[in-house]
Amino acid sequence: MKAVNQSIGRAIRHKGDYASMVLVDHRYSRPSIKNQLPTWIKEHVLIEEKFGPVMPKLRKFFKEKDEKIKKQT
Repeated sequence: MKAVNQSIGRAIRHKGDYASMVLVDHRYSRPSIKNQLPTWIKEHVLIEEKFGPVMPKLRKFFKEKDEKIKKQT
């Protein structure tokens, strides 16, 4: 879990950053594992039983971030 948390920290350095982490392992759905993630990440964890719904959600996430950035400029 230390390595996972370090990876998250490297991807997101400050408030304006955003990233998506895909943790492809059923263990991350366990409360005991999920509770080892930083609080600010736990609030945004989505659990999917199958990988199929993940890609549309990732596209939506990045599209929304891109639109937000375009509005700011």
